[in-house]
Amino acid sequence: MEQIMNICQDKIAVKNIKKYEIYAVKSKKTVIQVKEGKVEFLNLAESKGLSLRLLNDEGRIGFAYTTDMEESALEYIVDQALTGSRLTSPDAFWEFPVETKSYPQLMICDTEIDLNPKIQFTLEMEAAAKKYSPSIKKVRQAQFQDIWAEVYIKNHRGLNVNAERTLFSGSIMVMAEEKGQAEMGWHYEFNPFFSKLNSQEIAQEAARLATEALGAKPIPTQKTNVILTNRVTSEILNVLSPAFLADEVQKGKSILAPHLGKTLFSPLITIYDDGLYPQGYATRPFDDEGVPQQKTTLVKSGTINGFLYDSYTAAKENKHSTGNAGRMGLEVPPKVEPTNFYLEPLSTSFAQLLKKLHKGLVVTEALGMHTADPISGDFSVGVAGYWVERGEKAFPVKGIAMAGNVINLFKNIIDIGEDLRFFGHCGAPSVLIEGIQISGY
Repeated sequence: MEQIMNICQDKIAVKNIKKYEIYAVKSKKTVIQVKEGKVEFLNLAESKGLSLRLLNDEGRIGFAYTTDMEESALEYIVDQALTGSRLTSPDAFWEFPVETKSYPQLMICDTEIDLNPKIQFTLEMEAAAKKYSPSIKKVRQAQFQDIWAEVYIKNHRGLNVNAERTLFSGSIMVMAEEKGQAEMGWHYEFNPFFSKLNSQEIAQEAARLATEALGAKPIPTQKTNVILTNRVTSEILNVLSPAFLADEVQKGKSILAPHLGKTLFSPLITIYDDGLYPQGYATRPFDDEGVPQQKTTLVKSGTINGFLYDSYTAAKENKHSTGNAGRMGLEVPPKVEPTNFYLEPLSTSFAQLLKKLHKGLVVTEALGMHTADPISGDFSVGVAGYWVERGEKAFPVKGIAMAGNVINLFKNIIDIGEDLRFFGHCGAPSVLIEGIQISGY
C-alpha cells in the first residue's frame, strides 16, 4: 500500500495540488454461521481501497475514493476530487492535521488464526447453548466474525502513519420453550484477541436470558424504581452519544450544548470517551485523520465537561481535535464519531443493587431504543425483565412499556454497579434509577 500511496502522491503533484490527505486500507474478513452442527454459511473476503481529500487554494475541499489500485484509477480519483473541490463552498476551517512525533503503543493485533479453530468455536457455541437446558429448543443463529485491517494515512503536512488491528466476535440467538410459551435470548462478545473469546460463556448467557424469561407476564401501570442492566444502560447511553459530537453541537442539534459547564446529571455520573481503552472495540493509536487517540472526560460527577472533535470542528472553535475522526466506510469522508464511549462504574455489586431496589423492576431488554429522539431525548419503548420483591427475583415480566427522557433518566440515577460491559463501542454498568413510569395493564 505504501507504493500505491506514493504513486497517488505523484499524481497529486502533477496537478500542482499543495494540500491533500491520502487514506488507504486493506482488510481480511471471515464470517461463519452454523446450524445443527454443520457450517451453513462461510464467507472469506479481502479488500483494498484508497480515498483522497484535496484542499484547493480557495479553501474548497474535494473527495473521491477507489477500490481499484491500478495507476489509471489513482489518476482518475485525483481528477474527481479536484473537480469536486470546485463545487464546494470555500471554508477557512478546513485543514489536515500536522505530523505527530509519537503515538501510543497498543496491543490490538492478534497473530493470524487458521480457519478450523474459528469453525470449531462457532460449533462449540451452538452445542453449549443446546446443552444449557432442556427448554432450549432451537438455536436461531450462531455466528463468528473476524476482521484484520491495516490503515495508512499520509498528508501534505508530513503526517505518515499506519497501524493494523484485529477484532474477533461471537454471537448467538436461542429460543427457549416451555408450556407453549417461547422466549428468545441473544448475546454477543468481542475481543482483539481470539483466545480471549469464550464460546461457552457467550452461549450460556444467551441461553440464560431466554430460559429466565419463560413464564413472563405484565405488571400494573405504575411509577417504580428500576434497575437497568448493563446491556440496557449501554443502549440508552448510545442514544445520548450523538449529543457529545461537536458537529451536532455546532449545528444546534445537541440537547447538551446549552449545558456545558453545568451540572445536568446525577453526581454519580462520569462519562468518558477513551480511544485507548484496553481491548476496546474502537481502540487504536490514531483516528481516521492520523490524530493520536486519547481519553476524553465528557461528564464529571454529573457536570457536562466537554465534547468530541475532529480537526474541522475543532478549528471552528479554536480547539484541538480529541482524536475522534471516524469513517463509516471508505466511500465517505471522516466525521466526528465516538470511540469507546462509556459510563464509569462504581463498586456496587449487582446483588447489592437488588437489595437496594428491594421492590421494583429489573429491565433486561429494551425493544426499539434506537427510535428514541436524539435531539429531545424522549423515548417510549417496550421492555422486559423481572419483578423484584424483598431484594430477590420474584417473576419474569414482559408486555410492558417504559417512557421518559434520557436526560431525566440520568438525573435520577441513585446507584451504579461495578459490572461495566461493552456492547460494541458503547459500554455501561447496571444502574438503579428512581421514579420510572411503567405502562402495563
